[in-house]
Amino acid sequence: MPDVLTELNLKQKAIEREKCKASFTHFLSYCRIIETPTIDNSGGVIPFELWPHLITVIKTYLSAKLISILKARQIGLSYITAAYVLWFALFKKGANILLFSKGESEAFLLLDKCRRIYLQLPDFLRLHLNPDSRGEIGFPVMSSSIRAMPSTESAGIGHTTSIVVCDEHDEHPYAARNFEAAKPTIDRGMAQFISIFTCIDPDPLTVAKVLFKDALAEKNDFVPLFFPWDVVPGRDNDWYEYTKRNTVDAELQGLTPELYMMRSYPKNIEEALTIPQQSAAFDKTTLNQMMENIRNPVKVEGDLDFGVINIFKPFQMGQFYIASSDASHGSGKDFAVTTVMNVKTGEIVADILRQDLPPEELAWHSVKLLKYYKNPKWFPENNDWGRVVITKAQELGYKNFGYMDDKKTEGKEGWRTDSKSRIELFGNLIPAVNNNQIIIYNKDGLKQFYDVIRNVKQGGRIEALAGRHDDYPIAVGICWAKRDEVHLEDWTPKTINTLNYQPTSKPWRR
Repeated sequence: MPDVLTELNLKQKAIEREKCKASFTHFLSYCRIIETPTIDNSGGVIPFELWPHLITVIKTYLSAKLISILKARQIGLSYITAAYVLWFALFKKGANILLFSKGESEAFLLLDKCRRIYLQLPDFLRLHLNPDSRGEIGFPVMSSSIRAMPSTESAGIGHTTSIVVCDEHDEHPYAARNFEAAKPTIDRGMAQFISIFTCIDPDPLTVAKVLFKDALAEKNDFVPLFFPWDVVPGRDNDWYEYTKRNTVDAELQGLTPELYMMRSYPKNIEEALTIPQQSAAFDKTTLNQMMENIRNPVKVEGDLDFGVINIFKPFQMGQFYIASSDASHGSGKDFAVTTVMNVKTGEIVADILRQDLPPEELAWHSVKLLKYYKNPKWFPENNDWGRVVITKAQELGYKNFGYMDDKKTEGKEGWRTDSKSRIELFGNLIPAVNNNQIIIYNKDGLKQFYDVIRNVKQGGRIEALAGRHDDYPIAVGICWAKRDEVHLEDWTPKTINTLNYQPTSKPWRR
């Protein structure tokens, strides 16, 4: 805007103020930022440069209430967002805006960007400030304010807000609590919620990632935006390689330079959301290869409900089986699982995988399934709901359970998952899967293996990502861990003069 605007008369200033009130983009023409001087530029006060991706952001801010932005680092999002919330507070009566960051210093820095833009505005756009502190700026004449808040357990509780901005949302330690606090206002359709993040936390189920992924899948009403590293003019392959080459160990945080760049400067959504292999318990290349071998279930003769039971390979004489189960409440959260493994080939030849099966029904369908496979040794997980499965199966006449002790003590049927047995289970299962010793045909079951990680925050504990499931891997792991209890005996048929061949000993102990 030409400098002559500083000499506008009162009427012209009033007109310009009204234009700014009506149009955020007109307001931006008066906004300036202070650029830090470097060897390459002299810095100083400069106007906003509206790169194409920032125009997209502006249009979205002005049209959508729920917004999730996944981005590469340093693409101008913080400043355009600071200008937007400042404009809102200057022209919207009673505006209450909350800026969340991972910590107090980060929150103050975000608010300071609002203040810096405000201080460069011409006089006819400025209002009396009160308060004007590190944590809040307010405009009494508009009864509006912008507050900076670190992500703490109680932050945001009790606030009725106009806009909630979560900057670098992936790093917020209490993101779930903060979102829960803002949810009532969001649910009433009153507040605008803006999530902005670069994928920093290796957990793919942070609140920021879940909101974005669900938005992509149209499971919520958030508008998803993604901006790769090259949206900023001047960023090319030479810039990318220069940045990677000059990344220091303090920034890497245990990552390779390649993974650091994928996380900080992704080129597409898939790359941005990739879980580093260091965090994944199972080798993803192997899982991808296994995914090529999935198949549809088949129907066989028998009294089986094929809406619940999946048969991938029918029972075969000369093949021997083991089974396990992981029960759930049946309320739609965890999965109820039964797996049947061919102990010779490592194939999961049949399974049950449902979120709507209470333990009694899991027992009923499992008994039917195992009867088809000639009643193999069965290890239900012996927890609260697993006990219900075992008791119901016993009522239905099932007898061939595996036990936790050699004495086959009543009450110790099945498998008990605890800290020790969990190590045993995954200690055997991970190399077996990674070395292609196990074959899984159920696509949904195999998908759960991708969600099993080594949780560095829990001392490397192997578990499912927050909000995901490891029910199917645990069931498969029990089968694999206990497969040696199904023994192949040496059975050579005698030479006899009839057509009935009889083995000299039992071929398998089920």
